Amino acid sequence: MTPRSPRSAVRTLATLVGALVACLAAAVPASAALDATPLPAPQASGAAASPRIVGGTQLPDSLGAPYTVAVYTSLTADSGEGCSGTILDPTHVLTAAHCFIESDGTKAQPSQVQIVAGSASFAAAASDPGATIVGASAVRTHPRYLPAEFDDDVAVVTLKTPLNFATGRTRALPLPAVNTSLFPRSKYAYTSRAVRLTGFGLSTTNGDDYGTLRKVDVTAIPIGFCQQDKSVSAAGTDAPAILLCSDQSGRGACQGDSGGTAATGPASAPYLAGVIDTSGEACEEGRNLYANVAAPEIRSFIDAALQERDVTAAETPLSPRGGRSVKLTGSSARVGRTVRCRRGSWRSGSKFKYAFVFVKGKKERNRGLTSKSTYTLRSTDRGWSVSCAVQASNAGGTGTTFWPFTVKVRSR
Repeated sequence: MTPRSPRSAVRTLATLVGALVACLAAAVPASAALDATPLPAPQASGAAASPRIVGGTQLPDSLGAPYTVAVYTSLTADSGEGCSGTILDPTHVLTAAHCFIESDGTKAQPSQVQIVAGSASFAAAASDPGATIVGASAVRTHPRYLPAEFDDDVAVVTLKTPLNFATGRTRALPLPAVNTSLFPRSKYAYTSRAVRLTGFGLSTTNGDDYGTLRKVDVTAIPIGFCQQDKSVSAAGTDAPAILLCSDQSGRGACQGDSGGTAATGPASAPYLAGVIDTSGEACEEGRNLYANVAAPEIRSFIDAALQERDVTAAETPLSPRGGRSVKLTGSSARVGRTVRCRRGSWRSGSKFKYAFVFVKGKKERNRGLTSKSTYTLRSTDRGWSVSCAVQASNAGGTGTTFWPFTVKVRSR
């Protein structure tokens, strides 16, 4: 089969306006009883990002990301859409659901899907003896996915014939253990993680260069520490357990990288952290969301698909939903006074824990997670600024969202 030139699938953060990463200095003051100021930006951890997919580098061959493939979906006899994907085993590729489901709910058939593996060029794959072009025998999309939303945007493609890993040009990328956290929870309020994005997408907004394998290194944070606009009421997210995010101007995924790889871990043993879901209206903004493959809500579907089983929405545990209005309240932030972390409204049964976070310049400390939603300020807190975070957990996953402002602790 010869791959035709596709148009890249487009999925943008049209409803996520303003700064994605919470803690940006551009955020406006909170309208609360306490006089709040924005938290400082999270600090990156792990390997430093490489200089200069948008803002990244072109890979000369597939060996740089042997687990990333091009996904082509035929829409008509002479046109189609291009996405990316990640090899999970010789017969399964993980990608994004929106690569196969149109806005009106129409779903592509397996006969309309091709996978290009073992090549760094979609266009040259047909003439590359080391590349593999293979069709699909099944396409499964997460039963909770809706075209108008970002949640559960994952799909698993079953290949007609297995990929050959013997050449080294293709290989699987391991999944993390179920319900493990990508971010150390003892320091979650200021933690980010180095993540490498690889895909066949465009290098600039609305470009025409889909089909070249590229990489870029970014730092990802939990979606619970992103915000949807520049107001305190928008702090957090509706589904903090199942989404990750990044926001680095000039660096990130673009159209056609949808479904692609967000990998982390040491270079000698990387593993999959997320599935590329979205980009900003302009890819150069560097705003991206990723489906968290460790969350049980998502992973239960993936594991079933790897066993060639279809599951219903009821068979995938719903992770915590809510937390947009987390807020620190109190009459004043003075030593000896008590402040409260209000968790806001949540849907689906969850257990909650709270943390009170303190910052002073570039220093940060927190009291750790506790079942208590109140905290009495101590003399050792004087001169620090305080905020709070809420962790919600249930069978579908664990997510944390927070109040993106701080209040300076003063004397009695």
